[in-house]
Amino acid sequence: MKILKWGAKLIFGYWFLTTLIFGHTELNTKTGIQSFGWSGLDALFSEQEFGFFIDEPYKTNLDGADGPYIFDNIKYWVNDEDKLKKKKFDRQKPIEVTVNNEVNDKFEITLKNSHQNEPEFYDFPPKLIAISDIEGNFNALHSFLINNKVIDKSYNWIFGEGHLVLNGDFFDRGQSVTQTLWLIYSLEKKAEEQNGKVHFINGNHEIMNLNGDMSHSLHRYVEVAKRISKETHWDEASKFLYSEKSELGKWLRTKNVIEKIGQYIFVHGGLNKKIIDADLRINDINKIAKAYYGKKFENNTHNLKEKLVVQSQSSPYWDRSLATNIFNKTVFFFNGASLKKTSQTELDSILNFYKTNKIVIGHSVVDNVSADYNGKVIKIDVKHGLKKNSIKTEGLLIENGIEYRVNGLGEKKRI
Repeated sequence: MKILKWGAKLIFGYWFLTTLIFGHTELNTKTGIQSFGWSGLDALFSEQEFGFFIDEPYKTNLDGADGPYIFDNIKYWVNDEDKLKKKKFDRQKPIEVTVNNEVNDKFEITLKNSHQNEPEFYDFPPKLIAISDIEGNFNALHSFLINNKVIDKSYNWIFGEGHLVLNGDFFDRGQSVTQTLWLIYSLEKKAEEQNGKVHFINGNHEIMNLNGDMSHSLHRYVEVAKRISKETHWDEASKFLYSEKSELGKWLRTKNVIEKIGQYIFVHGGLNKKIIDADLRINDINKIAKAYYGKKFENNTHNLKEKLVVQSQSSPYWDRSLATNIFNKTVFFFNGASLKKTSQTELDSILNFYKTNKIVIGHSVVDNVSADYNGKVIKIDVKHGLKKNSIKTEGLLIENGIEYRVNGLGEKKRI
């Protein structure tokens, strides 16, 4: 009993001290209004405002090089002095991108003349590399691609006829979201010129940002969205930033949430029996998902297929039934839901429905890129290293019918 009491006291003491020092806010991440806020004592030693705040806008600031954000022939960017700049430019000329990292990496992009919806089915290439959940971590992606000989140090495509699959969640949490997206954007054309291919699969965080949910974004992205859009509400600002008026918004709207390459299905979250019971084919899933990019889903709809794809925990970009663990189950429990593990029999029925052999998923973190369900599910979401050339960064290589785990140093190990 004494242990429980002291444990409770320690937890309360830790909460009290951290709140006193670092502050606390009850923040509505749609409106950007804090119903209650306390700055914390550390505000006395920083540029933050000190004090209590009730029903006031939460203050956000620009913080480091960012952009460009392109709307037709207008370019916005944040310079090293945290100033938002704007100017007209010639869309036919290359644009330089500066990365907000230790060495200020730079590369050029050439804008596309048009944007076409991506195909959903592909033959399997001579080799394929897949990686997911980079979350704005330019360092991890950049060095991973170089060390695994997808690109060289001058950002040239050297993967030949190989395919690169980016399996969702390249938004949020990280310091270089915009630059990471532009890197991927720039590689698409370079790959096609060598008969290769870059596949960008939209995950839940891409769709959240398209729909105005910046609750997992660093606040400097909120600030740049507000300034460019001239909207004060965070959700409206984000919707504008990635709207059909913006270059990145147009580009993201062409992307699928599920693709089949040879006998492999690539999907961010996963697939479950509810999806096949509703007779949702790959083209159905993508058609429904795209219809709601940047649009509000009406909760009162009676369309079961739309609910399964867009709203429910069974959504292909939210599903975790192929990657249940104690952490995911606990999160579901505290959100008033339950997480049911897909059985081997159910998985086999899913694979049979889609006439495929294996599913590659991200979304649910694992220690290493690994196979499950007798090798029929490959999980590739890991906690990537924050620095370049990190052994913690991992992806999947499939070559000559053999699956390998490859890391940020270019080392490979058969799965």
